[in-house]
Amino acid sequence: MSQGRKRGRKKRARTTAEKLLMGEFSDKLRGKVGQPGWSAKRTARELDVCLASFYNYRNRKDLPSYEVLKRSHDLWGWTFKYVDFADRHAKAPTELEQPRQYVLPFIENVHESDIQVIRAKPVKPDMLELTVQIRFGS
Repeated sequence: MSQGRKRGRKKRARTTAEKLLMGEFSDKLRGKVGQPGWSAKRTARELDVCLASFYNYRNRKDLPSYEVLKRSHDLWGWTFKYVDFADRHAKAPTELEQPRQYVLPFIENVHESDIQVIRAKPVKPDMLELTVQIRFGS
């Protein structure tokens, strides 16, 4: 039956920053559980994660998501050397916070057929770098 091969998705290699964050979070979890009245079960419940995830975080087997880190920051005031919670906004900026950029007159005359994508290159998981060629009418 089994070839001795693990099933599921292949784990990618962790970066140094991710390993440091996993270690920092693990140390804080160990300290929390060491306090009187705190158990692994209670800590996992308050973080809103399953017990298996708690043990994976504590044993440095898995990287906690931003939401879990933020929850620990909000609940217990934990800060992390490599995460700044002040930079991330909870919601998208409104028109008052980020005013609309008005269209320049010469751009109004550009049609979809005037735009050609030369190259699309992934930069980050949520970012794409596009090289485009735009023909402006004369």
